[in-house]
Amino acid sequence: QQQQQQQQVDGYESDGSSSYSGQSIMLMDNLSDDEEASSQQKNKKKKKELQPLQVPPPPPLDTDRLRSATNSDGLLAVLGAAQVLKAMQDGGAHKRTLEAVSAIHEWVENGENSMAFRLASWRDLRTAQDDLQIATEEESSFFAFISNKAIVNRKKFADQLETATQQGLFLETIHQAVSAMHSPCLRLELLQYILGLDNRYSIAHVTRSVELASTCLDISTSATIQQQEQQDNNSKAQ
Repeated sequence: QQQQQQQQVDGYESDGSSSYSGQSIMLMDNLSDDEEASSQQKNKKKKKELQPLQVPPPPPLDTDRLRSATNSDGLLAVLGAAQVLKAMQDGGAHKRTLEAVSAIHEWVENGENSMAFRLASWRDLRTAQDDLQIATEEESSFFAFISNKAIVNRKKFADQLETATQQGLFLETIHQAVSAMHSPCLRLELLQYILGLDNRYSIAHVTRSVELASTCLDISTSATIQQQEQQDNNSKAQ
């Protein structure tokens, strides 16, 4: 009884209040944890709202459809350059160049052995020109076919195409070849085939397309070299 009185005097009774006080502390800790979790979620939400929207890239330009739909010389050259680069990238130009070389060698062999074959070839080319199936600058010369000029020209063209198949020489060699042409027919037709261009592309169109493709390739190569140099400098600095 004295102990109970002493506890009352001291203002403390052992009636489970200490347990209640512990539960209160745990509740406060839980509330603090909930507030911290809520704050973290809000911060994540804010960061997510501040991030730029991920917009998907546009679909690739359908240059084939545009090229077939235009009659503009300027657009034909620009779209032709895109086609030339595409043909180089996917390996189609290299494959078709080898096929063209084989076809030229076969024509030269037949032409050297038969005047009738050369005359028949000339008539076929004239028919194609009259039907506007080949965009030649001038009519093919009859004299070139009855003499050896056509054979010499095509032998030289085959040699140029073989050089073009070597690494890094394609555009440069093709440009040299078309720049030296005057009134080609078979050679122009083969160039159209190699580069993936249609028969509206004259020598002037092919030349301009190859020049634009070469410019684009030079710019791309220069940018790649500069980027590599920058990476090398950053690595050395570290």
